[in-house]
Amino acid sequence: MILLLCLAALVFSLGSVPGMAAEYENSGLMTQVFAAAETELGDMGPENTLIITDIGSPAESYVYLDDFYAEFYGRDLQYTKNLLVLQNSRNSPLWFAFFDRDSGNCTYIEVSYGAGEEISYKVTENINFEDLVSDDDSKASWNEKVGAKVFNGREFAILTISNAWATGEFDYELMQCLEVHNHFCPGVSSGYVIANWMEENYPLEAGVSYTVFSCPNWCKEDVFVKRWDTTPGKGGIWVSALTDEEKVALGVAPAGIFVVTNRTAGTMQAVVLSFDFAPVNAKCGAQEGDPAWVSKYLMDLWLMDKDNWDEEGMVSEIAVIDINEAILNEMKQADTNPYVVLGLLNPAGAVNPSKNGIPGIGQWMNNNKIKQNA
Repeated sequence: MILLLCLAALVFSLGSVPGMAAEYENSGLMTQVFAAAETELGDMGPENTLIITDIGSPAESYVYLDDFYAEFYGRDLQYTKNLLVLQNSRNSPLWFAFFDRDSGNCTYIEVSYGAGEEISYKVTENINFEDLVSDDDSKASWNEKVGAKVFNGREFAILTISNAWATGEFDYELMQCLEVHNHFCPGVSSGYVIANWMEENYPLEAGVSYTVFSCPNWCKEDVFVKRWDTTPGKGGIWVSALTDEEKVALGVAPAGIFVVTNRTAGTMQAVVLSFDFAPVNAKCGAQEGDPAWVSKYLMDLWLMDKDNWDEEGMVSEIAVIDINEAILNEMKQADTNPYVVLGLLNPAGAVNPSKNGIPGIGQWMNNNKIKQNA
């Protein structure tokens, strides 16, 4: 009798834990979501279907993961080929975008869950990029839908990711970076190019690590966090801005400082890089006056093509400077500009650097190592 009473108490207590009951009440919601998408798009298959979702990020949406993957794998879909799970905030809605490559149609679905479970919003739109840009009327029509937030504000992310995937040239490692960034834009594409440039020129061999000073910052940082595990909490990335005057003083389009530590060789180098979007803008095919969703997607497509990564002037070295642990620690301080510490700027933001009246560290110790652009 005592054992029975304890068992009853345990069952009652589990049912009282927030979220536990929901695990036993969601058996039909994912079935409804997939069925609703197939009603709009037809049967799903590994050659024609992409699913984009933020499942797992919204609060307690994890309770649907098992059912979601049961539906997903039950249609012979593949994790690395047919799915992109985007990071999102805890207070975001749980949503799904089902894209059909053959037709260009996309069904967007949001669900409500908790006290009740239901599909709260559903819409299907054709988002084939070539159709949307076929003429001015088509562009204007999609612009209106973007303004109306037909996908509840996720139009750009869904459009660019789906169409890039439809090309068949979407690198899965780039897709992984988009999981963190949760949309596809030239900022994250440029970060992917920079990351590959670094790995080619300063390989991540055994004993090698990167510390990133993303200064100035843009969307590229999320690539470094995902690809190199350079999280802020582990001291792998430091993010700050540059003033317009400082950018002008450097004379290039600075992208950041990548400190390469080789513990095997006992060396530490600060690799200062620039990234110039001018070649991308000139060659991607975007026209003056194009809506942002057109020009940005065309830039993404151009940057996806690895044959373009060696475009002259796009990625270049501003300087390569030998440093030590003390200099690295100084670069990390809140009241310092890492370019000043390296001697590439003085405290006033000008070139021909000095620091407290003394030649800057970079120029003073490494003048013969600096590769200044002409």
